[in-house]
Amino acid sequence: MDNARYQQMIYKRIHDYMEKWSQTPFVIEKEIYAFLHSLKGTAGSIGLPQLSVLASEKLSSLDMQSEKQWATAEWHDYLAPLLVHVETDQTNHTSMPIIEPVVQTHQQTGEQEFILLIDDDIVFISYMKKILEEQGFSVMVAYNGKRGLELVYEINPTIVFLDVMLPDKSGFHILRNLKSIKKDRMFVAIISANDSDENKIQAYRMGAMDFIAKPIDKDLLIAYVHNRLTYKNELERSVILDELTQTYNRKFMNSQLQKLIKQYERHAELFSIAIVDLDYFKKVNDTYGHLIGDEVLKGFANLVMTLKREQDIFCRYGGEEFVILMPKTNSEGAYILVERLRKAMEVKFFTANNTSFQVTFSAGVAETMAKNLHPQKLLEQADQALYKAKQSGRNQTIVFNYLAEIIKKRVHIKIVVIDDAENIRELVVRYFEKLGLNDEFDVEVMSFADGVSFLQASWYALGSKYIILLDANMPEMDGIEVLKQIRQQYKSRDVIVSILTDREEDELVLQALENGANDYIIKPFDIADVSNKLVNLINRLFV
Repeated sequence: MDNARYQQMIYKRIHDYMEKWSQTPFVIEKEIYAFLHSLKGTAGSIGLPQLSVLASEKLSSLDMQSEKQWATAEWHDYLAPLLVHVETDQTNHTSMPIIEPVVQTHQQTGEQEFILLIDDDIVFISYMKKILEEQGFSVMVAYNGKRGLELVYEINPTIVFLDVMLPDKSGFHILRNLKSIKKDRMFVAIISANDSDENKIQAYRMGAMDFIAKPIDKDLLIAYVHNRLTYKNELERSVILDELTQTYNRKFMNSQLQKLIKQYERHAELFSIAIVDLDYFKKVNDTYGHLIGDEVLKGFANLVMTLKREQDIFCRYGGEEFVILMPKTNSEGAYILVERLRKAMEVKFFTANNTSFQVTFSAGVAETMAKNLHPQKLLEQADQALYKAKQSGRNQTIVFNYLAEIIKKRVHIKIVVIDDAENIRELVVRYFEKLGLNDEFDVEVMSFADGVSFLQASWYALGSKYIILLDANMPEMDGIEVLKQIRQQYKSRDVIVSILTDREEDELVLQALENGANDYIIKPFDIADVSNKLVNLINRLFV
């Protein structure tokens, strides 16, 4: 990836700092420390190693807590070698454009792993975000610790990159809170330009999985993410068996169900699912004890494993409930298989205290079709058929009848575009009106020319979910003010907000992330790429 764009961004940021400091009578030493600390890590990451070394050298003489006041002449003389290097390097690269079009080269893959970046350096997080998104990962960013913690709750990221120095709270404070959350298999990596042993020890003792020193090498970052995700997948694969019955467990069943759905989408390979529930199992436990009950569960599992076909996937769903996934099998074939199992179980005898007894089961079957192509929908349909089997006297198999289903209210998704550019509004409205997501969602598209008319409109309806594309620069009321009012009432679980901006390094991006924006989109944009990103968020947060 070409680093020129990010190098020009960091040069501009240095210039902005110098200009701001020149307009004040003095600068506090801890402000200079924070500036150099950030520069040290970011410059090395984006291909400016000499600038990183200079920042590191100057940093070594400063105290991060010092309130000492530096007059203009003092700090200017102290930073002179660094400023001369910047001016020289910029002169040698005057042909490099500050802004380049962002070209998405990666392809969207099925289920995305979320990666969260918590850092107050917009150049650094923009650089990391671009690298990771080019690899096909879904990346969200937080500019301060407060927003970072909110996003951990809202999106359940797999990997969190957490900077030590943040504008509101230290990274270690955030790490302590993350440890108390105890998200399942969430990897937290501390990133900092200060890789002292003291910081590393504190990070590891507080539960961080890794400590990564800035500057960060692109190839190392990519390798790290792939390594952690592979490790996570291996952990999950190592815990796929139910301890009692030695059949697959519910987690594995869910993953296999997802795979079968994808095969149906790609190759139209239908399959069926059955939920099986042992009849009156509580009575077995109450009469013969839980140890005998366990023997019944194991005996039933052995029977199914012996009689099922090789391609069938048999899983314990929970308690006395089991699920059978039957690839390349329609509902008629599934019924025949389950009935064969039911009749075998019906004549099987169990023994307790010199007494023989029998246990039967009821089953519900559902077949895949375009209208139910979702894990929860398939399970619900099989469960409805199972309920009818139990209500009809138990010890029988019933196939779900789609035509008899009571139609449930679908999730209502409203995509709202707020932009004073008419062509942007028309582009988004036309695209999403034609798109359609799936049978789980009703999609409605709304547009507003300014934030005032949006806030005055009755746009929110309880029970709906919202994706808001919000222009950062609008007349009367800018996007940041609109965003603040949205976040005063609505969380990301109901309303996702993505800021539209013309410049990636614009200060508005920082304000937007700070005030609760979920993402930002750079204009001009490819509407298909925006659509892929939004659909992924919808499936991840609203399903």
